[in-house]
Amino acid sequence: MSRDEAIRAPEPIPAKRRQVLAGAREVFAELGYERASVDLIAARAGVSKATVYNHFADKKALFVAAAVEESDEMRAGLERCLEKPPADVELALQRIGEKLIAIFLSRQVASLYRQAIAESARLPEIGRMVFERGTAAIQQAVASHLARWSEAGVLRIEDPRSAAIAFVALCHGDLVTRLRLGLLEEPVDAQIRETVQRAVQIFVRAHRP
Repeated sequence: MSRDEAIRAPEPIPAKRRQVLAGAREVFAELGYERASVDLIAARAGVSKATVYNHFADKKALFVAAAVEESDEMRAGLERCLEKPPADVELALQRIGEKLIAIFLSRQVASLYRQAIAESARLPEIGRMVFERGTAAIQQAVASHLARWSEAGVLRIEDPRSAAIAFVALCHGDLVTRLRLGLLEEPVDAQIRETVQRAVQIFVRAHRP
């Protein structure tokens, strides 16, 4: 899959297919791939089993489609935040970082990554797709803003892509790892804000002209 394909906006999904996907995402999030069944997904979606198979060849195809939709929504959530960033670069990075980590810590996205990791041996394409349409696409969106700030002389950045990867990693801090291990205590807003503030300070200090 090319980078352009990875970041291309998703096409509209027919209502019935979206209904099936909504049910599938709930069931996969609760039970994982192995324990989920097409019968249960159909019941959760409020459709017949035949309707599920009218749209998807098998459970694997449904799982891939559900993961694609989740990844696309994750990317779109950050892109909406990036549409009109504040003029102040530190404030803009703070806002981007907080939105970014809120996305990664959300129940849906955390579940998506757990499933991708759990099923990577059986379905390696899932991990690749989640990375390309989720993580890599988000990094590219951040990189495009870093490039503009560099061109404007606000930041000194030789490689926007590498800088974006570093910024995202700094914003993660230990929050994402703690979440995946079940060690992150609620509420998380203050922890996100403080972690991102440290990330922005380190990043801006390293890239000031």
